[in-house]
Amino acid sequence: MAITQADYIVVGGGLVGCALASRLKQGNSSHTVLVVEAGADPSDNPNVTSALGSFALVNSDVDWSYTTVPQKYTNNRAHSENAGKALGGGSVINWGGWSRGDASDYDEWAQLVGDDRWSYKAMLPFFRRSEHHLDVHADPQTHGFDGPIHVASITGSDPKRLYGLRNPVKAAFNELGFSQSNDSTGSSAGISEIVENWHNGLRQTSAKVYGLEGVEVMTETIVDRILFTKNSENNLRATAVQLADGRTVSANKEIIISAGAYNTPQILMLSGIGPADELQKHNIPLVVDAPHVGTNLFNHFAHFQLFNLLHPEKGLAMGTSLWTDPAFLKGLPCDWAINEPVPSHLLGPALKEDGEIDKHHPLLHPSRPHVEYTILYAGFGLPTPPDGTIIASSTMLLLPTSRGSVTISSASPTDPPVIDPNYYSTQADRTALVYGTRRVMQALMETSAGKDFVASEMVPPGLEPLSFQSTDAEIDARIRNAGVAHKHAGGSAAMGKVVGPDLCVYGVQGLRVADSSVLPIPVGGHPQTTLYALAEQAADMILQS
Repeated sequence: MAITQADYIVVGGGLVGCALASRLKQGNSSHTVLVVEAGADPSDNPNVTSALGSFALVNSDVDWSYTTVPQKYTNNRAHSENAGKALGGGSVINWGGWSRGDASDYDEWAQLVGDDRWSYKAMLPFFRRSEHHLDVHADPQTHGFDGPIHVASITGSDPKRLYGLRNPVKAAFNELGFSQSNDSTGSSAGISEIVENWHNGLRQTSAKVYGLEGVEVMTETIVDRILFTKNSENNLRATAVQLADGRTVSANKEIIISAGAYNTPQILMLSGIGPADELQKHNIPLVVDAPHVGTNLFNHFAHFQLFNLLHPEKGLAMGTSLWTDPAFLKGLPCDWAINEPVPSHLLGPALKEDGEIDKHHPLLHPSRPHVEYTILYAGFGLPTPPDGTIIASSTMLLLPTSRGSVTISSASPTDPPVIDPNYYSTQADRTALVYGTRRVMQALMETSAGKDFVASEMVPPGLEPLSFQSTDAEIDARIRNAGVAHKHAGGSAAMGKVVGPDLCVYGVQGLRVADSSVLPIPVGGHPQTTLYALAEQAADMILQS
């Protein structure tokens, strides 16, 4: 029999939605909790858990596979925007990186919205609650050991997982002055061993590890809009979800939209909550004029490069015949994340050029990282399988200042949203990514350690080679031609603009948003770690309200 009502309805069974629904049910077993997910249950797809299976899932039936409008600052290229379309959402297709932002990222978030619950100190209990850290020596004040998500460092996942480039890569960055980071202080600057949420070589999805026992689940079900009624005090309240097939499901307590940075603003606008002029274009009755819905979109824009190995016969990269031990495939082939602040004498003038004149701008904090460097022991992105001769680098903006938008293309929930991320549009982003690209080439091509294993850059077809000596203009031109995002979108229903610090949507009752769209600013690291903590805190807020 089809369900027609529930206490809590979670619209979107993604990474946050599944974790939140699970915690709501665990918090009070008498509550009925319903998850409505547009995608299918991918449990029978072996790539969901298999080694490196996420690469096979991108642009498959578990990916929304959106495309942006042409981007002015990347030579009018349209970018692919991957987003999980399955029970488990982004946790089904992500790479499994498990890293928090710098403490200063969360503290700025809390200060911006005027609520210390989003500070690093206040988020720590929720970070710990989500984790089952496999390193018994990890700081118990910083990490958790009883949570549902099993996480481990590269060597912690298997003592045999010792990549041949582990020490040389670290030595190359050591030569540039980088030292080991200390996450017990909340600082992410420096070199840290990569941590992943793989368990015994298998990837983990939120739907499986949190568990949906007792939760009602509707998959392959598109939500048309949220329905509202006025109570006795003439206040609007979200009371039901209308599905694309015309059915409705009533909510006795609350509706929580957890559809992600692209679909959450779409659902809000289809429901009549959004910019009045935009809704009028599509003849959607206005419920709340909310001009910030769909604005403030950001993403971790990045520049990937490929490098030819000097001695591929040593078995240093994926594709070599020497990687016979299964330990090498218990996660991404890499070892280190290196986070670095961009020097203020470079970033300060760039911010000023963008109109930011505050000498004490939060991004100018001297120890706050702006870029992340990762060296991957595989030639990802090539049209042919890795052959053991190539490695890749990722230089990722942790705190981009470029902002874009999401809006609707029609009044139909089955039409894709219009996504304009406005990538690489600020001088601060250009300065940071050019600086970071140069630093990677310095580490790999100028240090004695780097020269021992890198022969040359593998230049993309039709482009000019780069080196540490390249001009800023030459590096910038490459990024405009080749830069892509890390698929970490957020901010499009921002806290303080669209929702309050309690995640409640402004202007209506009984409706919250809990997903990456509520982040008011970019947070460093890889977002699933922050989003699981957000889900944990959201569950507490809802159960205590």
